[in-house]
Amino acid sequence: MASVIANVRDFGAVPGPDGSTTCSDAFQRAVDSLDENIGGIVFVPADSQPYELRRSVMVDRNKVRVVGEGSTASTLHSAGATPALTFGLRRITHGRPLSDGHWADLRGMLDASVTDRRWGCRSRVPSPVEGEPTSEATVTFPCSPFQFGPPDGNYWSDVRRLTLDFVVRNDAMPWSAQPLFGMADAFYRPSPFCAYVEANSGVVVFRFRTADGLQRDVRIPFDPAQPVLRCSLQLDLDARTVAAWTNRQQATQRIQVRPDLALINDGWAPGESGGELAFVPNWYAPFRIAAVGPESSGWGGGGELPGGPKQPVDLTFGALRFSDTLRYRDLGEGQEQQDAHGKVDDLRCLTVEPHVFGALTMREEVHKSAAGVPDLQILWEGIGTFGHGFFVPHDLVEYVEGNGCEKLNVRGFSFAPRPANYGQVIGLGLLYNMSLNDLKVEFGAQGLSTHHFGANYPVSLRSCRFEHQSDCAVYSYFQNTTADYMGLGYYGRSAFKALRSRVDLRNVYCTDSKVCESAVRLFQTQAVLDNWQIDFEGFTEDLPRDSYIWASIADDIGGPTQLCLRDCVGSAGGEHTVAIRLVSNERGAGLPDISRQAGWCTIERSFNHFSDPRMPALVAVDGPLWQGLYEGIPPTDKPLVINTATPGASARIGIGTVPPPATVPFVPPAGDPLLGLPGLIGYYRADALGLRDGAPVTSLTDLSPAGHHGTPVGSPAVLDSSAAGGLAALRFAGGRYEFAGTAGTTGAATWFFVAKRLPFFESAPGRRGSLRTYGQGFLIDPHLLTYCAESDTDWAVYAVRCTAGPARRLQTYVNSYPYDLRRDDRASTVAWATPVLSHRDDVKFRGLLAAAVICDAALDDEQVTDTCRYLLHRYRIPV
Repeated sequence: MASVIANVRDFGAVPGPDGSTTCSDAFQRAVDSLDENIGGIVFVPADSQPYELRRSVMVDRNKVRVVGEGSTASTLHSAGATPALTFGLRRITHGRPLSDGHWADLRGMLDASVTDRRWGCRSRVPSPVEGEPTSEATVTFPCSPFQFGPPDGNYWSDVRRLTLDFVVRNDAMPWSAQPLFGMADAFYRPSPFCAYVEANSGVVVFRFRTADGLQRDVRIPFDPAQPVLRCSLQLDLDARTVAAWTNRQQATQRIQVRPDLALINDGWAPGESGGELAFVPNWYAPFRIAAVGPESSGWGGGGELPGGPKQPVDLTFGALRFSDTLRYRDLGEGQEQQDAHGKVDDLRCLTVEPHVFGALTMREEVHKSAAGVPDLQILWEGIGTFGHGFFVPHDLVEYVEGNGCEKLNVRGFSFAPRPANYGQVIGLGLLYNMSLNDLKVEFGAQGLSTHHFGANYPVSLRSCRFEHQSDCAVYSYFQNTTADYMGLGYYGRSAFKALRSRVDLRNVYCTDSKVCESAVRLFQTQAVLDNWQIDFEGFTEDLPRDSYIWASIADDIGGPTQLCLRDCVGSAGGEHTVAIRLVSNERGAGLPDISRQAGWCTIERSFNHFSDPRMPALVAVDGPLWQGLYEGIPPTDKPLVINTATPGASARIGIGTVPPPATVPFVPPAGDPLLGLPGLIGYYRADALGLRDGAPVTSLTDLSPAGHHGTPVGSPAVLDSSAAGGLAALRFAGGRYEFAGTAGTTGAATWFFVAKRLPFFESAPGRRGSLRTYGQGFLIDPHLLTYCAESDTDWAVYAVRCTAGPARRLQTYVNSYPYDLRRDDRASTVAWATPVLSHRDDVKFRGLLAAAVICDAALDDEQVTDTCRYLLHRYRIPV
């Protein structure tokens, strides 16, 4: 059966400047003319002028191919930072169009300063079909200023000052714990920030993460009795100052309020240790409004962030604006908000003026197809830039199958004299069987880019070339990607980047990049890279800052992470550049668990030609979870592999055989050094009990001078005589141990546990100031919580330190690796009253404990490190 052909010229597409206002609708009409299931070809005739597209063409029908007459003959050009083509984002959900009610009329919501018509973003509206469920959506802004920051901000990491303005209405009062907007990575950490409402406390929480790894909260008081929230936040990372304004006292006027900085965390106040603060860079997290999470379809939620698939919220956003300057005068608490123009109103927060790099001006109403179906796009603007975000159904389930794109030159947004950090060129949503052939893709932040909607596979690229993307040439999310004969030229931070994907990329040629971090960046991704040539030349400054290939361990791909490199070349580098960096500590401190197994790396005949002598090694490994083999002529001028973990250990990549795991290098001290720890009030070792294998432990002997022995309540643990590196451990059987006489006097504490899975320990059950294991971490009071990586499969040394005094810090360590640090000076000091030790209930695992060390003191960093090293060595725990 011959394919149906829709020639875009027949639908009114005119190349060149005359077509700048008509090509988007003409292309969309051509797509929509094809049968939803039979599909056909959207034909793009050759022309010397490009077809200008102001809005993304939504290819959301099955078996549609967009075909030109050659990658040098038929050209599409996006006039803004919006994908020229978007495949696989259906304009329907469950067979119904997404309601145009999501574009809310803002009359009555904005104040009297706004006299023209504006359309906001509403997340929940009645169904377009009477009696059907509500229509729910989030809004996502891929490759926009909201996701990547200002053009000179290096993906947020160089932003020193930030002013944020927004107006939002709760359409279903009362306020509750509701997400507002922001970005979160695959581990639900802000990347670099997000905002949500915590109504029971009457605050807006602005949560951000800095490059030192610390998570920080600014809590802004507002009036949860009012449905419309007007809020501004001003943050200065150099001066370490925060100012905020809300309409706390009246309906429209913004009043300066005092932000609560109790959770701003350590190193914020000038003079405190920690050095310069910077936002953590955003590598892949999408920016969304009305939801916060790693997926754009609203299925984010998790960790401490509100929201999730069962918690959609009904909000209308009437303004959102970002500036990279301090815009408002700090006049003190209770004063009306003012900028250089005077009193601030809603119109000011909708205006693009100097230093506004991204704003929702709400001046574009719903845009519909010829059939009256909304195209899901919402305008954002900045200085000299514009683009569109997308409404995405909250329960997006509609896939598209059999699409293709071929014989085209597709150009994204470019801002002379250099590309801006914005715009996808081709966007992919929920897809089966997508193919791209003979394409030349230019400009934009990302050339071929996957939206965070759900799985799409397989995606096949052949004979495609990508040039001048400012972030990466190709980005894959939750995708099965294959490529052959691909060129990646003059890209940004990476040539290829993937998250939670499986990729097989062969015969790839990469040029250099002036801002490259890693030519290939693989987050939790299985990969085969075969015959890559990455052409960084000479000893210039244009070298990979980190590595040629960067890969982290996957969490949930159904098996060990596999990375296979064959015949890959790229050998110029600086003193910090390695060919391959294998990362275990991105989440979990290098600990395996039932969902996060050891990864395997095979390197064949790769990265050993003309090796730069300044490079420290071919391979760097930051922890024990990676292992593998190198096949070929090994390097002669540098180590094959180094370990960059803290603490150091064997790097398990070998030639011929894999080196065995090793414990921390250690010189045994005379006697037991733990007996001399400051404030030691409890020291328990299973191997010191003198019991036979399988015997019940009726008393847990304290080896410290305090003599605080533990008494079992319920079923006592039994002794496993060789469970922990040949030494004994307690195997819990449902009971617990109490320590009636244990008490501290300093208000501080440092605890160590050698265990499989973090055991439960609480200093004063039911009392204020009780420090205890809580979920996957430690908690004191309701105020101060830190997380702690743990393993349910391997032994580890866990430590927690809680300070007293004016600065209340709670810090966790795993195998001597500093894992999490939080600070809240409101927290109580540590209280003591009949502490309790036990396992944590789990149907699959009951818990094993080899040793516990309890100190009534906040040990210093050296003491914590030395204690962890001693315990790691004693119990032969490889790290």
